[in-house]
Amino acid sequence: MLNKNMEAKQVAAVRKILSEVPAASSYSPVTDAVDRATTLGEEKIAAALTNVSSMPQSTNVFANPVLHKAAVNCGETQITLNIRSFGIRGVVTESEIIANRLSPASVIFAGLFGRKPEEDSNGVDEEAVLSDLIDKKFYRITELRRDGLSGNQRIINQIAEFVKSFPDAGPETVIQHFSTLRKLSIPHQKGIKGTRKPGALLMELISTHMENVALGTISVFMRHQLRDSSALHPQVLAMRANDLIVQHKKDEKTAFQTCYSLLLGREATSVEAHILERMGVIQTHHGSAGSNVVARYLATLYAGAVSDFFVASQMALDGDRHFGAIHDMTAFVNEIEPLDIEARETAIRERMRTALPTFGHPMIAAAGRSDEIQQDPRPAIYFNPFIEAVEKGEIQLNGRQKERLAIMQRLYQIAFVEGIVRPGREDEPPLRLTPNTDFGGWAVQEGLDIYENDRTFLTYIFRGFGWIMDAREQLQLKIIRPVIPPDPEIIPKPSDDLTISNEVVALHNKMAGTGIFD
Repeated sequence: MLNKNMEAKQVAAVRKILSEVPAASSYSPVTDAVDRATTLGEEKIAAALTNVSSMPQSTNVFANPVLHKAAVNCGETQITLNIRSFGIRGVVTESEIIANRLSPASVIFAGLFGRKPEEDSNGVDEEAVLSDLIDKKFYRITELRRDGLSGNQRIINQIAEFVKSFPDAGPETVIQHFSTLRKLSIPHQKGIKGTRKPGALLMELISTHMENVALGTISVFMRHQLRDSSALHPQVLAMRANDLIVQHKKDEKTAFQTCYSLLLGREATSVEAHILERMGVIQTHHGSAGSNVVARYLATLYAGAVSDFFVASQMALDGDRHFGAIHDMTAFVNEIEPLDIEARETAIRERMRTALPTFGHPMIAAAGRSDEIQQDPRPAIYFNPFIEAVEKGEIQLNGRQKERLAIMQRLYQIAFVEGIVRPGREDEPPLRLTPNTDFGGWAVQEGLDIYENDRTFLTYIFRGFGWIMDAREQLQLKIIRPVIPPDPEIIPKPSDDLTISNEVVALHNKMAGTGIFD
């Protein structure tokens, strides 16, 4: 009876939590300015402002201000880094995630509900409730059956047949294929609408996303198996994936921990899991990204199927102007890897004159000739734990990995530490570029031997929850474009916390030096 009572409390807690919707932002600077100008009798100003009165209210989900400063040495020149950081709903910051090792469920909870998880009066741990829900929706993949091209069978077997037929297909293709089949098998879908009950919609969003995550990571695992033995039968592929997932569930691994093993093609060590989890959690929401804009737009259009919401957002995620930079870096490293040192460095400098993948940023001042430049902290957040693990011998690199990571180090030195001088501008300071999030993402996954075509999928796993956060806000306020000033209430305040700046400086000192990957 006690177990049944606890189970009933858990179900009630889930329903209560999922039905909760954070308050919409009331901060509307354009409307406030029009009212003020009208009060002051400034008719021309009021008229001018009215022309832009359709500008949306500010987001109440995400803020990305310059929050820290740090000085680093680039040769004999000292450069001040203006470090951007982020906060989710004014509740969780990057520094807190790193310092306190917040779980994925804790960060996701804050983004979905606008507050930190608590333990309610019945002793129900809200963080655990959300974590259990996410796990449940992921682990059901081993038993889920649905109509496919070969009839009704377990989805894990259908994935195996697809991967065997298309061994070069990336996880995004697998998700798109099965999303189409899902739409065909579920008639009269309710999709995303503002009239739906928030709890029911959120449940479907989480369920659909975690099924997609399972589809993608299982396909990555199966392709690992096929690279080792291309003759494996689909039934063997399905059995191996099923066995790994079932064992991880038995060992009480979270869905995310199981995903790390599937991405690596083998059981992830605790060190590897920590590195991947830290990198993933930090990417849960970064609201200015193109994929987040698409998520908001699909929510505004009232997408007919939840599957479409995730597929469209994922397509933007993998676009050349978004996380496609990771694929661009792979192509560039593959191009310059065979060259001798002199030719390689010439190629790097030439590429800087156009667009160097994983460096610079289209919307922040991450390039410049002055002694101040903006810095995305995420490369350091991702890369530092990996380098520390290599130095401790907890991760072993083969010869090719060492060489390719050494190329990345040299890229950093040329792009930022040394900079480049353009012809005719020899009297000016060199142009410097700081690395962006993709730099750290590429380097970590190169070192963990995640297959080249799969290096945006960790982002998809976590960013999907950011899209859900955006959709929930979009149904309240038609913002669409999140690249607007956030509500001042959610902007993190500067503090004496040096967690983020210390991370950035530590990585710089290592990358500016020598011998990391010898």
